[in-house]
Amino acid sequence: MEQKELRDLLRQVSEGSLSVEDAMLKLKLAPYEELGFAKVDNHRGLRQGAAEVIYGAGKTPRQIHDIAASMRQTGEKAILITRMTREAAQVVGEDLPLSYHEMGHIGIVGEMPAPTGKGTIVVATGGTSDMPVAEEAALTAEVLGNHVTRLYDVGVAGLHRT
Repeated sequence: MEQKELRDLLRQVSEGSLSVEDAMLKLKLAPYEELGFAKVDNHRGLRQGAAEVIYGAGKTPRQIHDIAASMRQTGEKAILITRMTREAAQVVGEDLPLSYHEMGHIGIVGEMPAPTGKGTIVVATGGTSDMPVAEEAALTAEVLGNHVTRLYDVGVAGLHRT
C-alpha cells in the first residue's frame, strides 16, 4: 500500500465512509500479494527503508517477471534483481523497463535512484575474477541510494611474476 492509499484510507475512516474494522482488514491484507509461487512483501520498504530484492537464482524467468510486475504495480521505482540470467532479462525486459548488467548478473527494473547516502562506498577487487561479485555489490549499493567508487583489478601479481 502506497502512502497516498494509506492517507486515503485514513481519510475515509475519519469521514466515516469506512469502518475501523474494514480499514483494519485492508491494512492486514495490503502488505503481501500472493502470486501462487511467491508472496510479495509490499510493505518491506515502509518497515525496513528498502524494498524487497528479487533473488533470481532458482526462479523461472516468468516468475521473476511476475514478481517485478507486482512490485511495479505497488509503486516501487527501482527493483533490484540479483543472480539474473540473460534469458530472464529478456523475458522481464519485454514489457518492464529493465536495465541488465551482465557482469554482475543484476537487473534493475525502473530508474536508478539519485544517491542519498553520506560518503562513498568503495568496492575494490584484487583481480579480474572478482569483478562479477564486486559489480553485484556496487550495483546493490547504488540501488540503495549510495555513492560508489569502483576499483577493479588493483591486486599485485607478486614478485614471482616480475
